[in-house]
Amino acid sequence: TEIYTLSLHDALPISGTCPVFDHRRDAEITLAIYQHVGTVLWRDEPEINPWELSFMAMLHMANDSGLFHERESLEDDGWTLNGNVFIRGNEHMLPLYEAKMVHHFDHRLGTYEGQTIAQANKGTLPRLTSQQKADPTYSTLPRYWVAEKEVEDRLVSEKRNKNWDKGWLLGWRDICRSSDERTVIAGVIPRSAVGDKFLLCLPPSQAAVLQANLSAFVLDYCARQKLVGTSLKYFVMKQLPILAPAKYKRDCSWDRTQQLDAWLTCRVVELTYTTYSLATFAQDHGNEGSPFQWDEERRFWLRVELDAAYFHLYGVPARDVDYIMSTFRAFQNNDPDRFARTKKAILDIYDAMAKAIETGEPYQTVIDPPPGRGLRQPARMDSQR
Repeated sequence: TEIYTLSLHDALPISGTCPVFDHRRDAEITLAIYQHVGTVLWRDEPEINPWELSFMAMLHMANDSGLFHERESLEDDGWTLNGNVFIRGNEHMLPLYEAKMVHHFDHRLGTYEGQTIAQANKGTLPRLTSQQKADPTYSTLPRYWVAEKEVEDRLVSEKRNKNWDKGWLLGWRDICRSSDERTVIAGVIPRSAVGDKFLLCLPPSQAAVLQANLSAFVLDYCARQKLVGTSLKYFVMKQLPILAPAKYKRDCSWDRTQQLDAWLTCRVVELTYTTYSLATFAQDHGNEGSPFQWDEERRFWLRVELDAAYFHLYGVPARDVDYIMSTFRAFQNNDPDRFARTKKAILDIYDAMAKAIETGEPYQTVIDPPPGRGLRQPARMDSQR
């Protein structure tokens, strides 16, 4: 057993509680990150909520089950399915998103359409193919639907956001483990009904960069030091080192021709805006075009660029980036080839960004090879609304 000592200042870094460390190196890295970032998502005493967030668990899967409607009963009552929304006259029944339907930058991970009995018994859902995701009109189907009025009543009664008028919601999966392939699984979904195992956090602005931060490996690593058990509740998320909005209002250190939030946001919007149902998310971040094409290879490079960027933003040196990635053992065991490729890509891009920071020569994105500079205007779908 390895024994090491922390000072009171170290043991209570900003969040007020001490993570549980397996190794001395984890303690050193985590404390250095907290000191570098300087803020947590939401401090209670004194209250500091830099993102002006509202938290919300919309619908309890047990207590609110009387509000849930199944497809067969709705069709028997004269409702018509349009995408994944049921319509009857001027009334709408909205899909109920469950946590297992959502993943990083993907609101179409799982669908109840075509679920087998065996899958149902295991609690898993069929996954969409890349071909299905390439269709910007293709929607996943939930198990239940909820009357639009019930959803609206909850969204407009939040204490901090009296009228949440955006057409999207940001949240994360409540159920997770520090030993899973990924622990913090956050994503943006269309404005809809949401089960209580997908916890909502509603930022009035800059949601794209908050989503990027929540999806980064470095933040995931920090969460694993805090998490005990299988539930990522609000009080744990509040204590995580997450960059404040003001941190993004500066030049990008690896490409000083761009502002940091712009460099990050264009990548997040492309990863997120793959269906018309999230058009308002894109519009809220300055993008008025049609959805971006789902391209697995391009999405891989967009994501590793974001991860490399956040390792820099968290002040993590290269040797510790390598170590942090090696702690994701379930990822490595489940898919060693994908893990090895991901780790190498992040380290290579991290090094390229470090060189750009040192020399002042702008980082050349791997998504659009030189001689182009910066992220090119991505290919768009030709299909129309």
